[in-house]
Amino acid sequence: MPTNRILVLGGGIAGIEAALALANMGYKVTLVEKSPAIGGKMAMLDKTFPTLDCSICIEGPLISDVARHPNIELLAPAELMDLTGSPGDYRARILVKPRYVTDDCTKCG
Repeated sequence: MPTNRILVLGGGIAGIEAALALANMGYKVTLVEKSPAIGGKMAMLDKTFPTLDCSICIEGPLISDVARHPNIELLAPAELMDLTGSPGDYRARILVKPRYVTDDCTKCG
């Protein structure tokens, strides 16, 4: 039974752009990133080629849009463990790694 939910693997600039484009079309998107934060290699760059624009000036607003978009579920840090099924009816098993010792912990002190 299709649910119009799409899985995007990788939270670099390409994954961010894909997730936002699909979410803006009305699809429910699950964005899976293996590191604790999205942004990928672009987040580590000072400037982009060929315009030498500020990297974070381009990517920062997109990261914020992902965090606030009602159609995007962000899972980070997480890994795809298994993918089964056929086109239009896939099942994904995703391992979501803990951010803290417990879910109640927020590093408050």
